[in-house]
Amino acid sequence: MRTTETRLLTGLWALGALALLGCTAEVSERPQEAAQGAVEPCPDPVGPELEAPPAPVCDDERLTGYESLLVIAPHPDDEVLAFAGLTAAYMRQGKPVEVIVTTDGDAYCEACQLWKNGSTEGPLCDAAELSNFATEAVDSLAEVRRAESTAAAAVLGREAPQFLGYPDTGIAAAWTNFEAGEGDRPLRRSDFSDCETCGGCGEGYGGGPEIESSAATLVDTLSERLEATPENALVATTHWLDGHGDHAALGSFVKRLNAELERPRALAFGVIHAHTPKDTSHPDCWYPAPRAVACPCAREECASEDPDWVATLRGHRFRPSWPAALPDDADYGDEMQLCLPEAMWSGEEASKKRAVEAYATQLGFARRDGELAPELAGILDCNGYLISFVRSTEAFVLIEPDS
Repeated sequence: MRTTETRLLTGLWALGALALLGCTAEVSERPQEAAQGAVEPCPDPVGPELEAPPAPVCDDERLTGYESLLVIAPHPDDEVLAFAGLTAAYMRQGKPVEVIVTTDGDAYCEACQLWKNGSTEGPLCDAAELSNFATEAVDSLAEVRRAESTAAAAVLGREAPQFLGYPDTGIAAAWTNFEAGEGDRPLRRSDFSDCETCGGCGEGYGGGPEIESSAATLVDTLSERLEATPENALVATTHWLDGHGDHAALGSFVKRLNAELERPRALAFGVIHAHTPKDTSHPDCWYPAPRAVACPCAREECASEDPDWVATLRGHRFRPSWPAALPDDADYGDEMQLCLPEAMWSGEEASKKRAVEAYATQLGFARRDGELAPELAGILDCNGYLISFVRSTEAFVLIEPDS
């Protein structure tokens, strides 16, 4: 019989694990013309002409007027996608910056599959291939993801994040356990070895081996980190309405634990995954705007037919001169805009762009042994989701202690 945690994660997996980085529905889920046995034609990767949104009103003084900055991110890459500009702004002022990455992002099934096989159609990853710190070799997705975060930090001129090592999908499970009064219940890692496809494997998420960590240990760690910040610090994390289960849970933990402090800190919440899919198959298909030309789109046969297909699809959403914006599908709060220096978003050498590109496993550029076929490069980000976070601004909801 499944545990309550596993049943929960099975229900959350579509808005959780698959939301780790973009719209990554399995190839086998694409509509089929069953009667004729034909696969749906490859969509035209060229999107419509677009009109740029209005210039933002910068709220830099409000967002950077604190003594120091603590960023608490759910997975490796979230600290860059939502907070690269914010951390850089504090560093330019010479203020202390600390970055924490809570999980190892080790349950991205398709990313591990591509990294392992050079294809999204090969065998899936077992628990050891997802996370294995027992050997000196870098032989698991979790270790690679930590290395990618370290490389991205170097691009941005800051130290590597502190990694807490919680399992991917584990923050959502921890929040459920915490709310149910089961704070000491051990969390579990993932294991897809008994699954045929990522898309049909809800039980693989959080269905692997138990670990010593729990909601109680997470609460203790987060409480300690919050209490250790100066009273006039800014703490940045993901929004409690974020569509990814881990992101929403982390925002909920931080908001509640901060409220329990004798002197609560100011909080800045970023949204990485919209709360709802709207009329698309996944929130990442439409947010950040513009919506993807095709989603899901990880179709290797289309990439093989046209070597420029993936790059053209991704390019439609790469609008670095556009400001960021909060999604419009829920009441996230009042939006505040941090305007980034041009060197962070403009041109091939833009620092935020290069930092995002450090996450090769998430974009679909990495293979464990050998090289990935050139036409497949970037296929996990074929809808342009990740690269769409390279914008001239970053958007936040600021909650100050006196509000």
